[in-house]
Amino acid sequence: MKTITTIVCAVVVAMGFTLASANAQQDSDVGFTIPTADELQRAKDNRRSQALGERVARRVMTAYELYEADDIRGAIAELEEAPARTDYDVAYVARFLGTMWASVEGDDSANRKAIAELEKSIAPNLLSHADHAASLQLLGNLQLMEENFEEALEILREFLQFTGEWNPDVLIRMASAHMELKQYDRVSPLAEKALENMDEPHRNPYVLMIAANYEAGNVPETISVLERGVVALPNERAWWVQLGMMYNLSEQYEKALSTMRIAYDAGYFRSSNDYRALVQLYANNSVPFYAAEVMSRHMESGDIEQTARNYATAARSYNTAREFSKSAAEYAKAVREADNNNDRIDYNRRQGEALLLAEEYRQAVAPFRSAIELTPSGEDAGRLYMSLAEAYFYSNQYRQAYDAAERAKGYSSTRRNAEGWAQYIKDTASRRGVDI
Repeated sequence: MKTITTIVCAVVVAMGFTLASANAQQDSDVGFTIPTADELQRAKDNRRSQALGERVARRVMTAYELYEADDIRGAIAELEEAPARTDYDVAYVARFLGTMWASVEGDDSANRKAIAELEKSIAPNLLSHADHAASLQLLGNLQLMEENFEEALEILREFLQFTGEWNPDVLIRMASAHMELKQYDRVSPLAEKALENMDEPHRNPYVLMIAANYEAGNVPETISVLERGVVALPNERAWWVQLGMMYNLSEQYEKALSTMRIAYDAGYFRSSNDYRALVQLYANNSVPFYAAEVMSRHMESGDIEQTARNYATAARSYNTAREFSKSAAEYAKAVREADNNNDRIDYNRRQGEALLLAEEYRQAVAPFRSAIELTPSGEDAGRLYMSLAEAYFYSNQYRQAYDAAERAKGYSSTRRNAEGWAQYIKDTASRRGVDI
């Protein structure tokens, strides 16, 4: 198995993109801006510092003690009795209640109650900078959980603009919300912005960009993101397979094969479809021997289903590669797995033909005879008898060869050729001292 470093080097050479391509685009336009550091500091400096009323503060303290003791319902009840009078008291208590309701389990209405309280807490914009920011972020997350995506996007954007920081987790949540709304063109800018503000690459922005571009039918951009992704995070095995499939979809067959070979060598394949895709790519790129080898090897190991069709695929590839003995062996397995008579006849015939090409004439007799025995009476078996005659003839069994040719004469499709072949067999046998 290749190392990750080897994989990256190989893909750089094979597909012509560089490590620099893994970097996020810079200064992505997400449709809104955030304040500068100076603007943010001025906003903080201008924010009034306020205190709770004494009676409300006592209730809040009691509620906090109940919360610390895991009595959340008790804490909620205490807060609901708080005699909030000023806008600040109302906002502070609402924030605490929203946080409490958000932590309640087993109550289908808890999130909705939390949302209502948090909306009350942010409306007057009187809480401390940290508390207001926390309320916005929790409210946005709860709206996402409730699948209120439009509302979530508005609140999370407000959070970013209020805090003055490009929080990558929030940007990813916003990109996910646009994905849910099928607003695919708005996903990538937010995901790119998240990448710009991460200390190191993370899979989630790439996953979102891959999905958005694919759903939008933008194959070139899907490929571009996957190329960046496999370089930035080469141990994301699924992306290698996806990249290979996308190259194939865009008819970049050499790149598709190179990518799938890298994924295969790295041990990244997980499904039968992965292996079959590589087989098909080898076949499409005129490398039939490896197509057959991969198919055969992984049927035997159980990675690919051992079906008649799959064995026949391996057999055809071996045949194209002029590995006729191996082709015949795979057709024999196809016969064993076939579930209908027509396929058994076809695979027996093909097995016999492969053995003829391999000059294994005696071994070719049995599959041709099996095909003839399986052919329903009244159907044209002339071609099979002609092939059987050839197998007998080249294995020096002249009487049997002559008999097969005579039988082939009984079919209109092969009568003329069979007459000439029968005479040739008879003449050859005579020259070699065999009486027919």
